[in-house]
Amino acid sequence: MNKDCIIICESIYNGNTYKLAKAMAQTLGCEIISSAKALETDLSIYKVIGLGSGIYFGCHHHGIFEVIEKMDTSNQEVFVFSSRGNPFLGKYHEPIKKLLLQKGKTFICDFSVRGYDETGPFVIVGGGACGKPDETDLKKAQRFIKKTLPEYCVSDFYDLVKPKLPVKDGCVNTYTVKLNGSYILLKGDIVTINHSLCIGCGKCAAVCPLRLIEINNNKALTNRELDCTLCKLCIANCRERAIHLHYNWKNAINVARRHGKKYSLKQS
Repeated sequence: MNKDCIIICESIYNGNTYKLAKAMAQTLGCEIISSAKALETDLSIYKVIGLGSGIYFGCHHHGIFEVIEKMDTSNQEVFVFSSRGNPFLGKYHEPIKKLLLQKGKTFICDFSVRGYDETGPFVIVGGGACGKPDETDLKKAQRFIKKTLPEYCVSDFYDLVKPKLPVKDGCVNTYTVKLNGSYILLKGDIVTINHSLCIGCGKCAAVCPLRLIEINNNKALTNRELDCTLCKLCIANCRERAIHLHYNWKNAINVARRHGKKYSLKQS
């Protein structure tokens, strides 16, 4: 878990902004908390704080402003994000930027996309910006974080592995990567689990639809990674950000080939 960053989010309508917060948190490997919890948290320990909510009557949720009011005047980096019904962002972020500057914070950048809105005149047409934020928006949110805060993003140490071994059924390849005098143990290729981060909580094993992941000696492991459907549920549920998926077009096509005749998740 990234202890340098935290995201504070209020998403009380359709969960639009929380989707953005979740995509950003996965990229940073950090925690998401509500404004109420933030008021009970010592925020001075974080180097980077993300503040986001839907836009309500032209500005962020009041809870976000209460959090800023509580902040001390130490120099921290802050980014702001939102989802909105209006096609244009306009000056919606200006009040929160002004308050942050008054607190002596370093405002990095901001991000906003449209979110599904079924209030006011949008009720007549069944809602505005239906389906937003969509997958494209979530990927934009992740790119925003990678561009703005690259030094805080989750590292994929598998990129440092050379050479890589062939992937075979019934076994898992093991790699050791040396970085800054420390050794990082990686298990697997398509489903790569960083055993230096994994705490063996079992959440990845519990959510995997095909039960490909098991806990062995308090660490997650899979010997059937060629059967992985690339659904990414394991990644989404790993608080330690210890899992990465690696695949190319051949691996993606192989999913259909290996599972094409199945009619149930229970089939082995």
